[in-house]
Amino acid sequence: MREFNTSGPCYPTEHYTVMRQALMAEGKEKVRKGRYFTIFAPRQSGKTTYFQLLLAELKTEGYMPIWVSFENLKTVSKEKFYQAFTEHLVRELTNYDLKPTQNITDADDLRRFFLRSEESFAPIVLVIDEFEGIPDAVLSEVMHTFRQIYHQKKTYALHSLILVGVSTISELVLTSASPFNIAEEFPLPYFTFEEVQDLITQYVTETGQPFEPAVIKAIYENTHGQPGLVCALCQHLVTKVVPDRSQAITMEAIYPTLQFFLTQRLTKNIINIVQKAREKKNFMLKLLFQPEPLPFSLYDPDISWLYAHGVVDNIGGQTDISVPLYKKVLITAFRPLINGEARYYLTSAHDDVAQYLNPDGSLNLNALLTAYRAYVQRRGFRAFDAGNLRESACHYSLDGYLNFFIQQLGGQTYVEVPSGKGRIDILIRYQQQSYIIETKLFYHATYFKEGKGQLAAYLVTEGLTEGYYVVFSDLHTQADQLYNEETVAGKRIFTHIILTNFEQPSTLPVPSELRQRQRRVKKSPLK
Repeated sequence: MREFNTSGPCYPTEHYTVMRQALMAEGKEKVRKGRYFTIFAPRQSGKTTYFQLLLAELKTEGYMPIWVSFENLKTVSKEKFYQAFTEHLVRELTNYDLKPTQNITDADDLRRFFLRSEESFAPIVLVIDEFEGIPDAVLSEVMHTFRQIYHQKKTYALHSLILVGVSTISELVLTSASPFNIAEEFPLPYFTFEEVQDLITQYVTETGQPFEPAVIKAIYENTHGQPGLVCALCQHLVTKVVPDRSQAITMEAIYPTLQFFLTQRLTKNIINIVQKAREKKNFMLKLLFQPEPLPFSLYDPDISWLYAHGVVDNIGGQTDISVPLYKKVLITAFRPLINGEARYYLTSAHDDVAQYLNPDGSLNLNALLTAYRAYVQRRGFRAFDAGNLRESACHYSLDGYLNFFIQQLGGQTYVEVPSGKGRIDILIRYQQQSYIIETKLFYHATYFKEGKGQLAAYLVTEGLTEGYYVVFSDLHTQADQLYNEETVAGKRIFTHIILTNFEQPSTLPVPSELRQRQRRVKKSPLK
């Protein structure tokens, strides 16, 4: 019985595998034309599976594919690098009953290694995996050598070259002499929705355990088709959440699975994303919580660095995180930064989180949001406003507040990430019931009204009858109506306006300790 693969390349006889015939045909066409091209994508994006399947097909067409890896070579000396490169090449060629005797010690030896000989053999297709592992000391000369071979192909047996890695070629090749401008970038996109369906259908056909269509849709929407995450979610669903194959995989299985990945599952790609994001914390807080879009530009050092590490991407000219589950994980990962604020959430020893439940035991979200407005009036957003991220602080504050109380009640909060910028939806699951909160900043009345329509449309797709609309406003005052109930497109909408027009820091009371220091300074005679 095959399985969903969560580590290493997929082998169709052992794993459910998307064959991606259109991409295979495109890769083979490039090889036939003798192209040099790059496959650069984040980890667990299906690179190794793709090129191994590609090489297997190329071998049947008369090519001689050989595979080497530069992994763990980044810090070795020039001598050790060429020695390792030689060993890799010789080992691969012996699989074809060839026994090369050349020893590569420098770039010139590398060039001569691929010279055509009197011995007739198939054209070589060389795949270099983990290419970013090449030592800096040899990067330029190796690239120049391959460039020379490319321009004199008739002299050499190397027909096509494929560089595989997790960085872009532009990030690697920055020599002032001559860039490696002969290689074409070959994008390896994430799975389409149809490919996710194909993968899961393979499992359903073999095991008889059905997936609800809504589950397949949720898997795709949360992973954006990221191959490693798709397989990981499916594997967890069928082995941990619903291991009984006589039972269908329903939406009730999705919520604990998402919670597991948000808080407990430490896959390599998730760990890498979180670690890289934390190195650019202030920028990531802007990106995650600020409603204004950030234009994508590789000339911005933060964007360029995060893009090279697979954290952000160019989505319609804007900087964004293309995988929703990554975005949710990052928001969850940053939550510990606000734990110290929780002591201000309750106002007295008599406060009880049960006050936010209705008599029938359902969640009284209106009462909780009303309490949040009062909390904001007490505290403002200063505790969340790291790096002058005022607009980000609004969403950051609400997420932390709700997450605290919902967890105390035994529920869970999930940050949803719709494609439209300027809003963050929060999904609350309590007692197997769903509650949707949409957040916006108030710009003008038309934008405010449009948000209600968006929420109503969202409630239709989720099959809910009511939703909550939280709007942060600098323009409203205490004299305005800050709470409203209405029906929009047949859906009941509860609107909560949260005031954000607080006093400027210069007009705030001076803390007593600082006041005492100021007095001491004033009393000190000038010298």
